[in-house]
Amino acid sequence: MYVWLRLFKTLIKTKSAPPLRPPEDISAITMRVWPHDLDLNLHVNNGRYLTLMDIGRMDLLFRSGLGQHMRRKKWQPVLTGLNARYRRPLGLFQRFRMETAVVGWTEQSLFMEHRIIPLSGRSKGEIAVTAVVRAVMLEPGAKSRKVRTADLFAPLGPLPESPPLPETCTVLLSAEERSKLAEKHEKPMAEAIAVNAQ
Repeated sequence: MYVWLRLFKTLIKTKSAPPLRPPEDISAITMRVWPHDLDLNLHVNNGRYLTLMDIGRMDLLFRSGLGQHMRRKKWQPVLTGLNARYRRPLGLFQRFRMETAVVGWTEQSLFMEHRIIPLSGRSKGEIAVTAVVRAVMLEPGAKSRKVRTADLFAPLGPLPESPPLPETCTVLLSAEERSKLAEKHEKPMAEAIAVNAQ
């Protein structure tokens, strides 16, 4: 069962919630574990965590105005990679906070990090789950071309250079992409060394 009710509730709240400006700002929403979130072991199913993270991404996108921009352009968000770590279980009726942040980007990809933190129970205040997702936006039509990240962030102004991608993000890159990224960072360093040597 998808989390439609919680998603709609969150989207309605975004209209009156304080605006966010990623990557500086993060989304933080509070939820509770319900019976349909549990698996046979009576804790939150691993797949359910990933579904709940959809809500965190929508909160961040629509509170920043990027979601409305995507909707006007009819762009379709698609996940192309996931890196998750499950540390502690969440049980029935346990309250938790989900934090969602933009941690970096490439020309056509956006990397977002999720953290789920229990607000009750024995693991209160400790990180239960972390996940990094890689997303792309696809243009409408049969060809479904990828949207440039700079175009996605256009409502927020010029897109600065991405912060260095952590390892949790780079593992989602192809070998060719990692090679290009390494060359990009090595070039300014080589130029700086050459200047200092003069």
